[in-house]
Amino acid sequence: MSFFRRVIFGTSRKKAEDKVGVAGSKLSAAAPYSPDEVRIWAIGGGKGGVGKSLVSSSLGILLANRTGKRVLLVDADIGAANLHTFLGVENPKATLSNFLKYDAETDIRPYVSWTGLRNIDLVSGAKDSLTVVDFAPTSIPRLRDALSRTDYGYIIMDIGPGTSANNLDLFLAADEGVLVTTPEPTSIENTYRFLKCLFLRRIRNICSSSVDSRLKDIINMVLAGHRDGRIKTVSDIMLRLKELDAGKGRMLAELMGNAGISLVVNQAKRASDGDIGPSMKRACRDYFGIDVSYIGEVSHDEAVEDSIRGRKPLVISHGNSSASRSLSSCLEKLLGKEKTKAEGTFLINF
Repeated sequence: MSFFRRVIFGTSRKKAEDKVGVAGSKLSAAAPYSPDEVRIWAIGGGKGGVGKSLVSSSLGILLANRTGKRVLLVDADIGAANLHTFLGVENPKATLSNFLKYDAETDIRPYVSWTGLRNIDLVSGAKDSLTVVDFAPTSIPRLRDALSRTDYGYIIMDIGPGTSANNLDLFLAADEGVLVTTPEPTSIENTYRFLKCLFLRRIRNICSSSVDSRLKDIINMVLAGHRDGRIKTVSDIMLRLKELDAGKGRMLAELMGNAGISLVVNQAKRASDGDIGPSMKRACRDYFGIDVSYIGEVSHDEAVEDSIRGRKPLVISHGNSSASRSLSSCLEKLLGKEKTKAEGTFLINF
């Protein structure tokens, strides 16, 4: 076995299983990280087919090699799971749907599967819609808690497309969210729609969980104005909240600013496609009143299709391709953003 393959795949399945969590094998009960140290990233988007699974799998592999930490990939595209295909493995029988099905289940480790890639494990999702379960209100907090108590440095969730409450709450459960879009107008429109629904969902979640009656009252008052068209944008909502109660408005802005969001433009074909990300970033400032980080575009590359057909991860089988290099650049920007945020200089201003 070559040195490169030993680095990526490890020496053998048995040795790997002795060290990592695998469905059907014993796992270490002690995690080397505290819940605050485990970083959860969510990869989402408003439209299907934009490349979320490609970005999730590639960032996971690059992240494991770049940091040396163990990475858990979670296919949270319930009912249309395909993350395992991008990793070149068969879909495991134990899936995220099985975990969500049992309300008393608090340990995610029995649903973790070995991938054969060094420091990369997988929680797969159900492929058949008939096996999909309806989320109970406690399911996502229970999943978030279970993931934070694993012995992985990073967890990447590949979330399904659309603006269902489940998808929005999964995205909001992460420490960092990455939205994937393409240059197609429908994809861009759906990305804006996802962002709007995401922030409205976050405001409503804060309202429902807050014990501050005054905060609840002014949020409900402003949301009523949004529903009847008197308030047009999310930025208008935040400004109106500050007008009604400056202190409560600032409080909500701080609560809203805890989640970082980054944007990736995938399948870029033309030189002008490089302008889409910065343009969307400016629009998010104007419409939502927030700073969304633009971490780069991934060029359209036939190597992507070749890797999928060959069931081999892109960044391994075509590591020198333009798409792989672009994804590596996106990761470096994400890690830089996390470092800046950890140092306390990353702010979102409403």
